[in-house]
Amino acid sequence: TTIGNFAALFRHKRVLSYMLASGFSFAGMFSFLSAGPFVYIEINHVAPENFGYYFALNIVFLFVMTIFNSRFVRRIGALNMFRSGLWIQFIMAAWMVISALLGLGFWSLVVGVAAFVGCVSMVSSNAMAVILDEFPHMAGTASSLAGTFRFGIGAIVGALLSLATFNSAWPMIWSIAFCATSSILFCLYASRPKKR
Repeated sequence: TTIGNFAALFRHKRVLSYMLASGFSFAGMFSFLSAGPFVYIEINHVAPENFGYYFALNIVFLFVMTIFNSRFVRRIGALNMFRSGLWIQFIMAAWMVISALLGLGFWSLVVGVAAFVGCVSMVSSNAMAVILDEFPHMAGTASSLAGTFRFGIGAIVGALLSLATFNSAWPMIWSIAFCATSSILFCLYASRPKKR
């Protein structure tokens, strides 16, 4: 039954961890979508009519990373591509924190955000490949649950971020850093060797 399939997925700690890792990766992008316009326009004084150009940079990175993924996923493997995407996002989140602490300027934030967002498609697509490899007989249930996690976690993080008081880019940066760290922790948990 459908309920039985959902229960089986929730009991499978590794697959559930991959879903949560993918969900927090997606939520990091939601952090930018929720707070980015205010951070760019109000705090960093980007003209509203020019915001689209900065947003387009994220799309360019998404396109580049999607092409990269399609070229190398067969050689490297979906699981390694998934992990690589998460680590790139974690490094970019750390870069945003460090660049803000050191006052490296607006463009360091823009590049960090674009590189982070660029990995979202690589993470989500390879997460699904890994999950479906574990549960090929319940592909529909697994896909729907993974999608629910992605948009559910993203919506919660975005809603919480909207409650923050913005005097700087820090709320957005900390939100992205929290999501990236959560993703890595879930991925590391899933990678633990099975107990005999």
